[in-house]
Amino acid sequence: MRTLTTMRIWMSLAGAVAMAAGSVVAQAPPAAGVAPPQAAANPCGPTTPQRGGGMLAGAGPSDKPVVDPAAADRAKPLYTAGCVTCHGTMARGTAKGPNLIRSLVVLKDRCGSVLGPYLKGAHKAQSASAAADLTAAQIFDMAHYLRQRVNDSLRGSPLFVSQNVLTGDPEAGLTYFDGEGKCTTCHSIKGDLAGIGRRLEPIDLQQRMLFPGAGRGGRRGAPAPGAAPSRAAVTVTVTPPGQPAVSGVLVQMDDFNVALRDQSGIYRSFKRTPGLQVVKNDPLAFHQGLLDRLTDKNMHDLVAYLEKVK
Repeated sequence: MRTLTTMRIWMSLAGAVAMAAGSVVAQAPPAAGVAPPQAAANPCGPTTPQRGGGMLAGAGPSDKPVVDPAAADRAKPLYTAGCVTCHGTMARGTAKGPNLIRSLVVLKDRCGSVLGPYLKGAHKAQSASAAADLTAAQIFDMAHYLRQRVNDSLRGSPLFVSQNVLTGDPEAGLTYFDGEGKCTTCHSIKGDLAGIGRRLEPIDLQQRMLFPGAGRGGRRGAPAPGAAPSRAAVTVTVTPPGQPAVSGVLVQMDDFNVALRDQSGIYRSFKRTPGLQVVKNDPLAFHQGLLDRLTDKNMHDLVAYLEKVK
């Protein structure tokens, strides 16, 4: 059976319009004691280590950290000794432990920025040693090992195998679509999803359902000047001290600057000073939360149902 774990990709969630959920963007506290070994040359992609070892607050689903193969190799025996019994050989979970490929802790992590504090908490390893005893270097390596497992679930990976995804119950999918899944809050099979089963192959339908907005590199920022923004574009409202608010489609944001393109297509950039108010609105926030609740059965049932929407 094709499981949700094999479809987990590190991209923004979107496809059609999802529920909008605004939130104030806060500075992410640095991950205490978690920093890359000196030999590593920033394999975390476009983000940059923050003072103290945490990653920048602007890091998000569109960022795709580059795996350090050497770090992943170093972590393999560590994973085998402390994690494999509960989380499985490919980190896709067992009856004893959850799937790490779909874990938001893993997906949001940048070189241990989220994974480190989590392991330093009350998490228990299968081995005699406690997870809290892991060193900063070991956490760094483990972050890259788990990122490598995420990448192995993507098309293009030599380990990726396309399998039959039509294993669910269409009637159960309809029930979930109209009920617990709250899909009708934003979608309609006579509207945005009309003919979806005719337009997409089952495996693409499943991927679009789980990761809408993953196309074109997974970026959901501002379009080129003159182009209409995507319905899934992340927007932001910036209010400088004593000045009127400026709104637009988010182009880039980190701990130091935030940039947007307003309705007229003008690029605006602001320095992140203490008095600057920044409110970000992600139309796909509901989808992101859904992935934490969606089971493999829910997923397969929904795919089976939507595949019949011709």
